[in-house]
Amino acid sequence: MIGGLLNATFGNAVEMIVTVNAIKAGLVNVVQGSLLGSILSNMLLVLGMSFFAAGVVEKESRFSAKGASANMTCLTLGSIALALPTIYNCMENTSTEDVLSISRISSAVIAGVYVLFLIFQLLTHAHLFASEGEEEEEVSISACSSILLLLFATLCVAVCSEFLVDSIEGVTEEYGLPGAFIGVILLPIVGNAAEHATAVTVAAKGKMDLALGVAVGSSTQIALLVVPFSVIVGWAFDVPMSLDFRIFDTTAT
Repeated sequence: MIGGLLNATFGNAVEMIVTVNAIKAGLVNVVQGSLLGSILSNMLLVLGMSFFAAGVVEKESRFSAKGASANMTCLTLGSIALALPTIYNCMENTSTEDVLSISRISSAVIAGVYVLFLIFQLLTHAHLFASEGEEEEEVSISACSSILLLLFATLCVAVCSEFLVDSIEGVTEEYGLPGAFIGVILLPIVGNAAEHATAVTVAAKGKMDLALGVAVGSSTQIALLVVPFSVIVGWAFDVPMSLDFRIFDTTAT
């Protein structure tokens, strides 16, 4: 459970770094597409390939149904939080400032819900997410070395994300790719590469709870933490980043 949470958190650190740089550059549509694309990529591509990899090795896979249902409930809440500002923006006599206000209030609420979910998952009801029948693997790297390695990787990602964001507009003009395609398809696949590899690998080893924790947990974290984080970052940089993700994108999610 904790391993899946850590994998999802450090995997989504890429999303958060790219989000900050893209919002600073004013690429709100790219950020919105990237966040929605990450949720769909984790739920469809990463989770689907994890089940496929597990099915190739064994005919049946076992995982905690209660833990999976808790994540799905949080995802449903996140979907509602994304849909309401979009629907509100379609009403008559609704201004951009009204949508921004609703988005910021909703972001604070769903971020608080995610904190409560972590308390529920790690403290009060940790037994619901416990895996059964899994053997512990021998630790090959110390906690201190792991933290230093993760910090170094995060710094490298921060530098690379600057070049990535700066090249988006040039790529769209040179190759004629729409910004929506880059945001919804390309950026999520690149950003979720770490979760993708981890989830498929552990699923093939029969550790479906860990695979679900990485794939579904990552989608939950994006919907309830990274999306509100992006709205708050836009607020800080005076960029109109809202939860109005357009009708088609919101419906797809």
